[in-house]
Amino acid sequence: MKIIKLFSSLLIVGLLLGGCGGNDNAEEVKEIAPDKEEATPGTGDEKTNDDNTKNLTAGVEDTKGSLEELSMTLTNTPEEAKKLNEQVSKVEEKWDQIEKQVEDNYPDDYENIEKSLYPLIEEAKKDTPDAENLKNLTEDTMNKMNEFLEKVKNQ
Repeated sequence: MKIIKLFSSLLIVGLLLGGCGGNDNAEEVKEIAPDKEEATPGTGDEKTNDDNTKNLTAGVEDTKGSLEELSMTLTNTPEEAKKLNEQVSKVEEKWDQIEKQVEDNYPDDYENIEKSLYPLIEEAKKDTPDAENLKNLTEDTMNKMNEFLEKVKNQ
C-alpha cells in the first residue's frame, strides 16, 4: 500500500514538472520557426506583389463597372442629374480605393486617367450636366481604364 501511494505521488509530481517544462519547449519552437522563414527569402515579397496586383486588377475592374453603369444611364436617361450624380459618386469611390496604389506604381497612367476622370466627375456633379460632354469623357476614361487594366494584367 505504501508503494502505491509513493508511486502515485511520484507520478503526480512528474506530471506537474513535465507540464511546467512544456512551455520552455514551446518558446524554443517559436525561436526556431523564424529561422525557417529566413531560409526562403523573397517568398513573402512575391506573394505580396501578387496580392497587390490582384487587388489592383479587381479595383480597376470595379471602377470600370461603375463607369459602365454611368454610361448606360447616359444612354438611357441622360436628363436624370440626380442619378448621374449618384453613379459618378460610385465611380469616384471605387477610384479612391486604388488611386494611391496607381499613383505610386504607375504615375504616368495615373496622370493620364485623371485627365479625363476628374473632369467627368466635375461635370456629372453639376445641377444640369452636359450629357454629350459626359458621354465623351466617360468613353475616354473607359478607354484609358481598359488600356491600364491590360497593362496591369500583363505584368
